[in-house]
Amino acid sequence: MTGRKRRTSGDTVLGAIIIAAATVALGMVVWGFATGWFGSSIYDLTKNVNRDILLVKTSSQLSFEFVNYTSTGRSVIVRNIAKVPLMITRVEIVSMDGQVKDYRPVTGIGYENLTVVQPGQATSLGPDVLPPCPTCASEERLRMRVWYIASSLFDKDNPQSSIDEMRFSETLFVFPKTGVVSVCPLPENWIMVNIVDPVTYFSSGKIPGPPFNKIYIRTPLASALADVDATLRVTNSSGEVAYASSSIKSISNSLQSFAGPFAGFQVPITVEISATGFDVIQKIWIIGGIPGKAHVSGVTLWYDAEKFVDVVEAELGINDAVGGRYRIVVTLYDCLNTAVGQGSVIANFPPGIYSESVFIDISPAVEMENVYRVEVRVEEA
Repeated sequence: MTGRKRRTSGDTVLGAIIIAAATVALGMVVWGFATGWFGSSIYDLTKNVNRDILLVKTSSQLSFEFVNYTSTGRSVIVRNIAKVPLMITRVEIVSMDGQVKDYRPVTGIGYENLTVVQPGQATSLGPDVLPPCPTCASEERLRMRVWYIASSLFDKDNPQSSIDEMRFSETLFVFPKTGVVSVCPLPENWIMVNIVDPVTYFSSGKIPGPPFNKIYIRTPLASALADVDATLRVTNSSGEVAYASSSIKSISNSLQSFAGPFAGFQVPITVEISATGFDVIQKIWIIGGIPGKAHVSGVTLWYDAEKFVDVVEAELGINDAVGGRYRIVVTLYDCLNTAVGQGSVIANFPPGIYSESVFIDISPAVEMENVYRVEVRVEEA
């Protein structure tokens, strides 16, 4: 019995030693795996924390300083007010209801490295990256949206993976008025005329005798200010021609008068304007009318800040004994004698009304330097 106990004791000690060794070995393996996982987790955690910090640092950190979006040019200045470099990746034109109407770049996935802006620095974006937006409407209110990302977060090999981390800044602007732009370059010396106003009798449409036999013009724009000798060639409805000359200012906001031997000329009349040393852009004016009923006694081209003619004012003379219902039609022609803008309005004049001004919307609006001939007709409606 004693011998058996000794053998049992020896087996137990040996087994314990073997189990302990196995446990230690297994522990070393587990520790190794645990150490590797911990190091990897620490790396991933640090990477994610740094990414989150960069996202916070770049939130709303690109500011607009200047926006110029007109019919003649597009430029924007933005400044990086973050503490890290920012990469601009996309520019969008967005409607007020959130529809993306145009964007740049149009290649690849629509996001790429357009430029990098250093902390505190500004950069200018030009027409190469600012969308032209051909589907935008004239004078439409829009948003310009500039997308960006911390440059260290952008994966140039896989830009798609960086989209979720991009942010944007936006500003509001108004799309420029669209219209017909000039197809003929301006000459070196030029004068623009926006009013031609012959003195006429209300009832007949005839130019009175002296001292009221006058035609007035206004020259608000020119290539240079100068005293100019100008001449009017006036042709009446029967084909008779008369001339009037005067020394005028090339640039003036006042009406400048011409007196000539055209007393008795009756509408419709054609006025052709020339000037020594200057080319008159709005050279030909056809002043229409129906003798004895209604006629145009003055025409004004109204243009906006970008010099697009969008409204024409016609001053009418009416035979107050008959009145009537008339259609006033305006057509603007370019240097190639092509109709580029038109509009009309119907006006009703009861007896007793002898003078009235009407305003005709021109569609499309036409750049002032593209208007070479102005024709205003009066028709019975």
